[in-house]
Amino acid sequence: MFTKKRGRIAIVVSALALAGLFSGTSLVGAEEAKGSAGPNTGKLSFSAGVDFTTQYFFRGILQENQDFIAQPFGEITATLYEGSEGLNSVSTTVGIWNSLHSGPTGADGETQDPTIWYEADFYGGLNFGLFDNWDAGILYTAYTSPNDSFATIQEIAFSVGFDDSALLGAFALSPHVLWAIEVQGQAEGGTDKGVYMELGIEPGFTLVESENYPVSLAFPVTVGLSLDDYYEDATGDDDTFGYFNGGIVASMPLGFMPADFGAWEVYVGVNFLVLGDNLEAVNNGDSFETIGTVGISMTY
Repeated sequence: MFTKKRGRIAIVVSALALAGLFSGTSLVGAEEAKGSAGPNTGKLSFSAGVDFTTQYFFRGILQENQDFIAQPFGEITATLYEGSEGLNSVSTTVGIWNSLHSGPTGADGETQDPTIWYEADFYGGLNFGLFDNWDAGILYTAYTSPNDSFATIQEIAFSVGFDDSALLGAFALSPHVLWAIEVQGQAEGGTDKGVYMELGIEPGFTLVESENYPVSLAFPVTVGLSLDDYYEDATGDDDTFGYFNGGIVASMPLGFMPADFGAWEVYVGVNFLVLGDNLEAVNNGDSFETIGTVGISMTY
């Protein structure tokens, strides 16, 4: 049976997530936020926030779909190098992402204390700005469960992103690719460590022009694939196609917040998840899910 997880399926986009990426979304969100207006002109920045979601799927793998789910996070980014030509920048990020549940995997379950604390993910990595419009990163993540719902999983992930706004303007797609290699434990119910691949785009535009309260729309699309044993079932059969996720996210800065307190943003979104055969089997036979998320974040 599939045991593991992780989330923010695309909302901040993923400020982490998906580390950055990650979901998600970590490195991507931190780097983008550094460009926000504010008093912080130093080499250290930090971001924090919380998402509230109706269901929690990690790369298509069901974690919780009942009751209250809150997902607070925080991270610190340090700029190590800024230059020009070729290697434009190097930065490092460390952070924590959590999932708190009141349902069967949390306070309503028979887990050990602290019962509500289903998941705590600790991550750190490096991000490289290349040739003005390329972005590459490497990220280590330890997925842990304070209430012992699952065994710790360790993973190394590599990402590449491309800023195509100079080429496509308002039709920019912001494509990214992520490869994740399990080095301890498995996210699913098989016996072998897996290799995951993610392909994604995130077109968007400004819906409402405003000096203090502009409203932006983003349309994240993600496909999750197993390159090797990532979406195994209990018999060891691997399914290459894991999931397709498409969504719409509306975001707005909180213009009334003084710049000295950082850049604040609220967002709301809905995602539509289509699951492959193995993931459908562990999702009570359902191959399609609709997931709603609201959240607030700040960056300084």
